[in-house]
Amino acid sequence: MTITVPYLSKEQIEREALDLLEAYCRERGETIRIPVPADEILETYLGLSLDFDDLQTKLGVPDVLGALWPDKREVFIDQSLDPKDHPQKEGRYNFSIGHEIGHWQLHRQYSGKDDRQAEMFNDPEPKPTMICRAGQSRERVEWQADYFSSCFLMPRKLVFDEWSNRFGSLKPIVYTGTPARTVASKVAPKFRVSIQAMRIRLEELNLPQTGHPVEQDLLGGF
Repeated sequence: MTITVPYLSKEQIEREALDLLEAYCRERGETIRIPVPADEILETYLGLSLDFDDLQTKLGVPDVLGALWPDKREVFIDQSLDPKDHPQKEGRYNFSIGHEIGHWQLHRQYSGKDDRQAEMFNDPEPKPTMICRAGQSRERVEWQADYFSSCFLMPRKLVFDEWSNRFGSLKPIVYTGTPARTVASKVAPKFRVSIQAMRIRLEELNLPQTGHPVEQDLLGGF
């Protein structure tokens, strides 16, 4: 039960994410830096409210991570991701914020064109147009929001800059003995994203490749 959205290329989505970052920084006379302040951009720049709740209970939907009410300009994140109570979930929380921003930027104009989600509820209280569940990541609308979040939190240029600073080269590091997850685990904290999200982004940018071991002195430089 998701809204229908048109095809968008990766390039289009990445451009949308970068445009938002550039507009936010331009207003403040700053350059884009990491970590990207996703929740600040959502609240102070986009003017959306942000709160936590037990969304599975509130919405009666399993594995829900976030929800967006475009008409009310409200975003809720499931309380299990609250970084104050669960600091180990900070990366997942930030990615969820980026995901909801992705829905706002890419999909809010389509939110009134599909009434099927309303059929899930017998309640006069307005329900979220977009309910983001872990099991829906392959649906077009959810994949687009995920990819937006990845580009938004891990801007291509800043990932390349970080890679170059650490390895002294923009050439891919090839390895056998050191898994991509280990490489990503050293970079992820600076971007305040999960190791999994960082690994996927690095692979998307063709940075870690299989073939030969990473030099230990390079790994030691993380």
